[in-house]
Amino acid sequence: MADLIKQDFYYFPSVSKLKPENYENVQSLLTNCIYLQDAEVTVRGFRIYGSPWQPWFYGWGFNLPRGQALLEKWNLIPEGVDILITHGPPLGFLDWVPKKMQRVGCVELLNTVQRRVQPRLHVFGHIHEGYGVMADGTTTYVNASVCTVNYQPVNPPIVIDLPTPRNS
Repeated sequence: MADLIKQDFYYFPSVSKLKPENYENVQSLLTNCIYLQDAEVTVRGFRIYGSPWQPWFYGWGFNLPRGQALLEKWNLIPEGVDILITHGPPLGFLDWVPKKMQRVGCVELLNTVQRRVQPRLHVFGHIHEGYGVMADGTTTYVNASVCTVNYQPVNPPIVIDLPTPRNS
């Protein structure tokens, strides 16, 4: 965290207000939400799992190299989850970056989502250009990036209605 604070955070000036004594326990500053870092919560019968990891991206937080390191994090996602929340997208779903002319999603996440977990809904952001909704017949994918590629918060919220889980 200290290294990140030293970087140019002109887009996020509030980050510079973090005090070194809060780096280790930054979660304690969150008092009106549930923070999911490789964790699960059940809300109104929906099993929701959240994970912040992503393939390396410009020295930001929660970066890991592609391959085994990310796969180990995705292997923590339990089967039977209704809603999966990750920071970044799986490969091929709302992950196109026109400036680079490439898809930047995570192939290990794609395999985990489609072959093992198969959630009803997978919500992520990170790739602002990918804002929108797609589906593969099993999972609905939502890139809920509020900001544009220029960090302008103009994308409207995306609302998804899910049927009530059978076991609730």
